[in-house]
This record gives sequence, C-alpha cells and structure tokens, in this order.
Amino acid sequence: MDIVKLWRAMAALGIIGLVVLIVLWNSWLTPVQVYPRSVEILFLAGPLLFFTRGIMHARRYTMVVITMVSFAYILMGIWYILSVDEIIYGYLLFAFSFLMFLGSLMHVWVMDKREKLAHPERFKKKKSKMSRR
Repeated sequence: MDIVKLWRAMAALGIIGLVVLIVLWNSWLTPVQVYPRSVEILFLAGPLLFFTRGIMHARRYTMVVITMVSFAYILMGIWYILSVDEIIYGYLLFAFSFLMFLGSLMHVWVMDKREKLAHPERFKKKKSKMSRR
C-alpha cells in the first residue's frame, strides 16, 4: 500500500469517525443536553461535512485547511476529557480529531516531498539582487 493512501485513509477515518461520533453521541448516547440536540449536531458536525469530499478526493487545499480546523476539535476533546460526565466522549473526540490532523498533515508533507523530487527546478532558490555585492 502506498504511504500517501495510508495517510489519506487516516484523515478520512478521522473525519468520518468524528461525524459519526458527534451524531451518535448528541442524538442517543448523552442523557442530558443543555442545548437542543439538532443545534448541537448542526454546529459540531456541519463544518466537517464541507471538508469530507475534499479529503476523500485528496485535495491538497482541503488537507491543509482541515489540519487547522482539527485543532478546534482537539481542544473540544480536551474540554470534554476534563468534564466528568462526558470523559469517554472527550477521549473519542480527541482520538478522531488527532487522527484527522495527523493523516492530513502527513499527506500534505509526503505529497510536497514527492513534488519537490519530481520537479526540482521549481523549487530552486533564486539569488536575490542584494547578494550580488
């Protein structure tokens, strides 16, 4: 298996796991909700659905953006880990969001390395006018 496919699969598993976890936890598994269930599902799982197609098709821009978005879900997972009532939800949220972060980050890193090896002339450093002295 190609290493790029492995990293993309990790990112895809992370985002799909996050969406499924958020929907299941907020619709059936949590006993008490402060906000309406539909609002919480919409605000937590909704943004992830915009990025799902880009991750499935391995679009570079989506992979870069999802690394930044995953930090919010990592922090939310830490927040729920510190909560006594929803500690399991916090650990699962942290695990899936970290999986999404690591998979997308490494996918972009490996693809950039391959691009640099395939086309080294694009990445040569140009001499600046200041260095001619």
